[in-house]
Amino acid sequence: MKQLRWLVFLIVIAQLLTAFVGRSLNPFAAYIGESLALTNFQIGFLPTALFVGQFLATLPIGFIADYMATHRLMLILMSIVGGGFLLLSTIDESYFLALLFIMLAGLGYGGMHPVTNKMLVQLYPIHKIALPMGVKQMSITLGSALSSIVLIGFAQHIGWQPTIAMASLLLLVMGVFVYWLLKPHKETFLSYSATEVSLVTQLKKIMSSTPLLFTTLIALILMGMQITFNTYLLLYLVEVKVWAIYLAGLALACSEIFGALGRVLWGVISDKFLRSNRWLALLIIALWLPFALYGLHIVQDHLLLLLVIATIGFSLSGFNGVWMNLAVESVPKTLSGSASGFSVTFASVGVFIIPPLFGLILDKANYVQAGAFLACASSLCALIIVGVLFSKKKSSGII
Repeated sequence: MKQLRWLVFLIVIAQLLTAFVGRSLNPFAAYIGESLALTNFQIGFLPTALFVGQFLATLPIGFIADYMATHRLMLILMSIVGGGFLLLSTIDESYFLALLFIMLAGLGYGGMHPVTNKMLVQLYPIHKIALPMGVKQMSITLGSALSSIVLIGFAQHIGWQPTIAMASLLLLVMGVFVYWLLKPHKETFLSYSATEVSLVTQLKKIMSSTPLLFTTLIALILMGMQITFNTYLLLYLVEVKVWAIYLAGLALACSEIFGALGRVLWGVISDKFLRSNRWLALLIIALWLPFALYGLHIVQDHLLLLLVIATIGFSLSGFNGVWMNLAVESVPKTLSGSASGFSVTFASVGVFIIPPLFGLILDKANYVQAGAFLACASSLCALIIVGVLFSKKKSSGII
């Protein structure tokens, strides 16, 4: 049991460090934008580039994980993330090269999700995997929160490029170290193909699930909103609320920490109080967000504003836990892994659309109109969810 916990700890550390570097775009967006003289519209494409990489990598890497030793694959992916951001730290002028290097890092970042999930499946029987999976999911958000707290402090003293270079080198070194510690247990992480049908055949079966398609559509909108909020929050607090940049970074970290709690607690709330109705949990999140965004605009008190930011993080990042449960429950158990990969892949499309569109509205108007756009997107989610709930009740003969 002690050895099992040690292996899980190493997997969680690998995922946390990957998120620490991969999600550093959130606190560094302001620095990169200033350094490269970018518009808000161009800044919106920085996280989009990362998720383009994720979009391209998630399904194929998940498929490869069925054939390749997962601890080796994890080393390769951590090296890709570290290498991509190390190259980013060398950029002085070229915006398009910066996007290219971020997209390269996104290939590794996106591939880590199915690989670390597979490694936990290799360690635990399915009925005991919930807790380690929850801890691993929390490590992603905690890694992002740590980047907001730690890296901004370094960037203020030595600049964003040396800071990203240091973080990237740390990830590269720790990737080798974790691989070296996992190598004696290589038999555990050897993969034998569990996939008896082609990826295309699996996709056809998955796409026949209407609940999964609606789940992915909701996730597409909320995921796009989540990345937009994380990217522009620091800029908003500095430019509109006139906060010091480090204090704004702490607010972003607060949002990420409450998001980590939300990933676990929204599942508990839906189980304990909503009779495991995940759709109802998503409806509460979608209805709350417009009010919270309005509160972000009108509240001036620092502590009260932090509370509003925490609730947005709790909802926008926390929805991920409900989303993954819905995706898995929408298909037969034999397709659960492929379903989660499918949903993550196509929900990433929201990150291609919403952050740049938010930035464009911000360039043409101001934060009020841009915030109204996000409130409308959340209201659209609520309407879709109400339609799904109505359809479910109608099909069950309740109405």
